[in-house]
Amino acid sequence: MRWILGLVWIAFIAYAVLLASGQSPGSDPIFKELITLQSKEPWLLTVFSWLGIFPAVYACMLLRTSVKERGGRVPAWPFVILSFGLGAFALLPYYAWSSSANRASGYANLHFGHQRESGIGRVAAHKLTHVVLLLLTLGATFYAVTQGHPAVYMEAFNQSAFIHIMTIDFVLLTLLSMIAIYRDTKVNRRSAAWTAASIIPIVGPLIYLLTLRRDRV
Repeated sequence: MRWILGLVWIAFIAYAVLLASGQSPGSDPIFKELITLQSKEPWLLTVFSWLGIFPAVYACMLLRTSVKERGGRVPAWPFVILSFGLGAFALLPYYAWSSSANRASGYANLHFGHQRESGIGRVAAHKLTHVVLLLLTLGATFYAVTQGHPAVYMEAFNQSAFIHIMTIDFVLLTLLSMIAIYRDTKVNRRSAAWTAASIIPIVGPLIYLLTLRRDRV
């Protein structure tokens, strides 16, 4: 699995740099409208917002402080921080590098004095955080489904390299959440059947998190 994820990461970079169709961001009006939140197409705005919510979900998955996860060799927090700007480009190498035997909770490896649980770790584990992310996701989805035009999105997908890569990034984040949930079930001794929750992008992982009992440290 490690080598497969590594190859997917390299292939994704190569595709984004060399093969992605459409105009480059520097000359792309669709990118400029989207990055300034002036786009009038709800589906474009929604998928763009999903790519901001998804890294937050991964943060909740990886930065929860747990005694069972301490002592690992690969800290998650640098990859989580980078994922807010790079998405799957940042998370693929983490999952390729780490394994169920050596991964570490992100904030377990940061030394905030002598506290056993950091403030950010508590936020990542808090049910209110998961509920807020879920409501934001459902709200954006409702907006896209009721107001959006999929044909316009597909046209942008073909015309804009940014939208092209953004879409593939979202698909990879969805597939990667399957690995994230599967590993988390091993740590928390839950049924691996929960991995199927990843079929529903963002919502599935959040439901999984909401059904977890609070870690005690």
